[in-house]
This record gives sequence, structure tokens and C-alpha cells, in this order.
Amino acid sequence: MKNWVLFDLDGTLTDPMLGITSGVKYALSRYGIEVKYLKDLIPFIGPPLKESFMKYYDLTEDEAEQAILYYREYYSPKGLYENKVYPGVQDMLAHLEQAGFDLAVVTTKPTVYAEEILRHFGLREHFTLVVGSEMDGSRTDKAELIEYMLRRAQVNLKDVLMIGDRCHDIAGARQCGVDSIGVLYGYGSREELESAGADYIVESVEQVEEQIFRILQEEQRSVRRIGSWKRNQPEQVESFAFGGRIRFAVVGVGNDAERFCQANRFGRQFELTAVCADKMEEAIAFAGRRGRVTCFDALADLADWDGADAVYLSKEIRDRYSMALQLLTAGKHILCAAPMARTLAQVEELFRVAREQNLILMEGIPAVYAPAYEKMLPYLASLGKVRHASFLHCHYQVNYENWKRGIVTGEFDPDRSDGAGMEMGVYPLALMIRLFGRPDHVRTSMVRLRNGIDITGTILLEYQDMIGEVIYSSVTDSAMPSQIQGEEGSMLISEIDNIKDLRISRRKVDQSIHFEQSDNILHHETNAFIRMIHTGLDQEESQAVSIETMRVLEALHGSDGQTD
Repeated sequence: MKNWVLFDLDGTLTDPMLGITSGVKYALSRYGIEVKYLKDLIPFIGPPLKESFMKYYDLTEDEAEQAILYYREYYSPKGLYENKVYPGVQDMLAHLEQAGFDLAVVTTKPTVYAEEILRHFGLREHFTLVVGSEMDGSRTDKAELIEYMLRRAQVNLKDVLMIGDRCHDIAGARQCGVDSIGVLYGYGSREELESAGADYIVESVEQVEEQIFRILQEEQRSVRRIGSWKRNQPEQVESFAFGGRIRFAVVGVGNDAERFCQANRFGRQFELTAVCADKMEEAIAFAGRRGRVTCFDALADLADWDGADAVYLSKEIRDRYSMALQLLTAGKHILCAAPMARTLAQVEELFRVAREQNLILMEGIPAVYAPAYEKMLPYLASLGKVRHASFLHCHYQVNYENWKRGIVTGEFDPDRSDGAGMEMGVYPLALMIRLFGRPDHVRTSMVRLRNGIDITGTILLEYQDMIGEVIYSSVTDSAMPSQIQGEEGSMLISEIDNIKDLRISRRKVDQSIHFEQSDNILHHETNAFIRMIHTGLDQEESQAVSIETMRVLEALHGSDGQTD
């Protein structure tokens, strides 16, 4: 099944006409050849330069190699920036990346130029690999480049799709046995692409994206859906692991559900098939923006329905335990917003039922499953022995203005909310436990409103050789970053719920690190959940974090605290 998409650069991702033709004109002028119009040099865009100099201007091989050096005199400092990204490319790459595709650039342009162009125009973050030619003129054949990429990525050619605008892109893919899409918005003609053997031809960037997903859907039709998998038959797991999309139902139509659907709308293995709300009109309104989706206003009806394999549960915390129990009993995998229940006993019972039913139950902690988490770990290791960690999650909730006017709503309504500790403290707490494990001792302090709702608090986690501190609040904002202090250095983390920016201080050396990551990262936890369904791997660690997090939250809620 296709999971790697390879893009040519010039004429496919960017329009390099001005920079390339200006560089070629400059190189030819060094031989006394004057070109009046840059458009006459458009055939140079795409193929290897040496080949084009010899083909179009009858230069000898030695002269063509020297012409490339002249070309670089212009192109290196100026020409590579005389370029522009085709409209829609940024969105297309983001959608493919969110859908789980690995993306690579395969270009006859020298790798050093390709890397700089992608960096300069803000595209580099989307690509796992960038493969180009060498400055000495080697590795300029497209088939050779594709084969080199396949070896580096250790990927099967049947899992790869090549996108390009010229005949050498298509011919190279065909020579390697890779399917290809030819694009007409670049510098190749339909006749050129058809003659080269393109499997598909499209006219716009938008159609590239559409065709990729259409190819994926065609492949999935021949693969068994999850609903046909019979439990307790381990011999079938291998074929099941490479099955089609997971059919999701969403229970709840609030902000969490909205963000979940938005983040996963381009997921390769995600299909939204149902929504369940308290009222049918709410379900219909939510589903109306998302195509053909079945609506329910009764959880029992959804539980009995065979059109959903998994459920994203985002109802109020007080309802999650009973709903999760009902859905697990009915045979549904569950991805639940954190926390999944109100007590440790409830969490342990849910995991017991999930094991008995051979189902996956996962609590969603977005920051843990986003790529930046894994990228952060080597920097954490560089701090030496960690002695103190302080994670903050403080966001002023607008409903507090209502409370101050005597109107009880939202997070401050005890009939709807379990307080800031459960609803906000859970995220930094789970991350702390994921990083450092179960604490030896827990101390808590909080402030409650007169109606019992906690609005701010501190959780102190005492380990044998370090201290962890979690600070949360629904009535203040924090101006300070979270921090991890080690014996060899310290790390500042700008946002603990979506790790993007780190600042490392080691003695007198400071280092700033930025991870490119979207604001909505819920698709990463969805992908992790789907992998668990397919493989059964990693669920033990996820369950252990959920259990230990609830153990601490239970201690927090058992404390009296102070009353405001």
C-alpha cells in the first residue's frame, strides 16, 4: 500500500523559471552565445544541465561541464532564490503529512541547492528525505536517484509513488517499477508525459492530492476491513495489521470532537462513519459538515451498530466511565479524551474489560504522541541526571467571568465539571509520569471555589533522586515556560501541551531548538491508536501511564485544599 510519495522539485513543487533560465543565459554568455528571451531556455528546466547544454547548444562534454560551473556562478548566490512555490503546494504537503505519508524530494538538482530552496521557502519540514545529485556531476539520472532513495529508506517499490512534470521523472519511475503521476502545471506536455508512460496525469496541485488519495482508496478496496477481523484468532493478525481504514464514531460534539475530526480529516486509515450526541439535531448539525455520516442520539444504538470499529469519546468526565464500559462490552475500540474516568478503580476496570474483549482502550495525551516528543528525548538525555522538573498548564477560562458575576457555567459548574485538576492538570501530569515514571510519594495543594470546584493547584511528585512539580490553573495564565533541570544543563519548554520550542542551557552555552508542528496534533494520537489496533504493540506503556496518572489525580481530589 502506498506510503511514500516522491516529488520532483523544479516544475512540480516550485516554479524555478526565472532563476534557472537566467543562470543558463549567463553561462551561455560566457561562450559568446546571446539569448534574447528567457522563455527560449525553458527546455533546460527539469533535465540534467549537462545533457541540455550539449543537446540544445552543441557544446562538447568538456564545454558543458564548464558551462555548469559558469551557471553556478549566477545560480548559487541569486538564481536559486528566483523561484516561487506553486499555489496549493503547502496545503497539499501538510494534508499528505497529516494523513501519514512519508514524503521525499527526488531531483536532479544538487542536493545542497534542493535543501536550501526547501528551507528558504518553508517546505523542508514536510520531507523525510531529500535526494539530489552531487556537485561533481554524479547521480544525475532520475532512475539512479529513485533507486538511491529506495535503498536509503529501505522501502518496497510497490509502496512508492513518483510525482513529476517532465519525461525523465516518469521514465525514471517506470524504469524502477514505481507508479507515477505526471503534472501538467509544470513544464512538460501531455504528449511528453504520455509517451514516457505516466500512470496518471493531472492538471493542478489540487488534483495531485485528489489522485493520491484516490489511488490509496483503490488499493484499500482489495484489503480486508477491520470489521471482518474475528477476535481471538491470532493467526489472522498479520493480514489484519495491513487492513483498510478504521471506521470511527465520535461521541460528543464539543470542541474536542471538532478538533479531533479536523485533525484526522485526511487520515489514510481514518474514516468517520458516525456521530452521537445528546440531541439528534446536534448530531445532524455536526455531521452535516462531514459528508455521509450516520447520526445517533442514543449510545445504545451506536453500540449495537456494526458500522463503526472504534469510538472517540469526548463527553464530560462524569459520563466517560459508563459510556466506555458500554462501548467496550459492545466490541468497540476506544480512544478517550483524558481522563477516561474519575477514579483509579474505574480506570482499572475499563482496562480489564478491554483485555477480556481483546480490544484497545487508549487515553489521549496529544503531546506524548506528537513527533516532537521523541525529538525532545535526546536533548533531555544531554542534561545529565535530572533533579527537578516543573510542568505548567495554566489557561484563564472565559467562563470564570460568568462565575464572578454569579453565573455558574462550563468549567465552574460542579454538575458538568470535575475541576481544573482533572481537566487541565491531567496533561502535564501524564507527561511527567511518561518521562519519569511512578513517583514514590505525592503531595498536593489546591484552591477550590465555594461549590467545591478546584481552580488552581500544585502536585508535588517525589522520586528517589528528583522532584517533579505540576502546576495547573483555570483562572490564571502563566508567563513562565515549563522547565527540566539536570546536573549538566537545563531545558525550557514553551508549551507543555504541544512541544514546539526548547531552550537548552549548558553552563555558558545556550541552544534554541524549534520543532515544526501544527497547532492541532490530535491526528498523531489517532495514528498511535490505530497502530495499537493493528499490532497490539505499545499498549502496556500507555495503560501504565493512565493508571499512575489517575492514582495521583485521585490523591489530589482526596485532599481538602483551600476555599476561595
